[in-house]
Amino acid sequence: MHEKSIVTTNEIITFEEARNVVRSMTLINNFLFNYVMEDEDRAKEVASIIISAAVGYDVIVDSVKPQKVLTGNDKGDHGIRLDAFIDNTKTQLNSVSSVYDIEMEDREADRKDLPKRHRYYSSMVESKLLKSGKFYNTLPDYISITILSYDPFLAGDMYYEAKTTLVTHKDIEYDDGRRYIFLYSGGNYNIPESNTHGKKLSEMIKYIVTGKLEDNAGEDTQRLRDIVDTVKDRSEVTKNYMKEWMRQQIHDHELTEQVTQEVTERVTEQVTQQVTQKVTNSINSLNTILISLGRIDDLEKATKDPEYQQKLMKELLPGSK
Repeated sequence: MHEKSIVTTNEIITFEEARNVVRSMTLINNFLFNYVMEDEDRAKEVASIIISAAVGYDVIVDSVKPQKVLTGNDKGDHGIRLDAFIDNTKTQLNSVSSVYDIEMEDREADRKDLPKRHRYYSSMVESKLLKSGKFYNTLPDYISITILSYDPFLAGDMYYEAKTTLVTHKDIEYDDGRRYIFLYSGGNYNIPESNTHGKKLSEMIKYIVTGKLEDNAGEDTQRLRDIVDTVKDRSEVTKNYMKEWMRQQIHDHELTEQVTQEVTERVTEQVTQQVTQKVTNSINSLNTILISLGRIDDLEKATKDPEYQQKLMKELLPGSK
């Protein structure tokens, strides 16, 4: 069936072109990740694969909230949107209650913001987890898993993990339940030996970022690839990408017009100010010369007659315009 093209004020994208773009996407792309996670059963399976590989033990996910939005506690407070929030799981460590956040990060410009952004995210999440009347020791552990296309801390490694520590006594554990795992696809393999799923984790994050499957990849990573390919092949996904593309084109066009207008207004204002200042300086110079020459009558006439003023400027200030 022939699909109509989407036409914008600037360009055209055909269904075939959009489909090729979608097929070239990798799971770290926010658009594709959102579609993969929109189906509940598919989202649970994908989340289980990613979390299990990241933490090093099997985690069965019972529910996933994709694009989970948490508003600020008060009006005007900054809200957050989690790529995937998981708060209902079963693990082999039955005594541990945990919630998980999976984030796909593909904007290197955000590198410096990562530590404080994750601090804020965890604070927002945890503020919703402890009900009134409950003890603090019932607060679930919070495990954030971020997969990145760039090196978040520039050490050249694949695996980074951050926890709260007692800096004055590093041998004493300070366990507040927060754990941040950052996974960089292009880094050197340094996954801790305690993670029995290290090989699976390495091949998985490389696939998520590059879309390429390593030779002899494990079943979980192959399954992840199959899920992603199935989503890519859906015509609905391509059509929605075309809509997103159109909205982005319109937004970019409107933004360009807005910026052009603002720049034009700013330049016009600056030029006007410069011209006004130049004219003022010329008039002041003319008045000074007329006074020094004792031509008071000419000075008085010039203040009332702009044409006569211009004539005197040409006579006494030949360099002025």
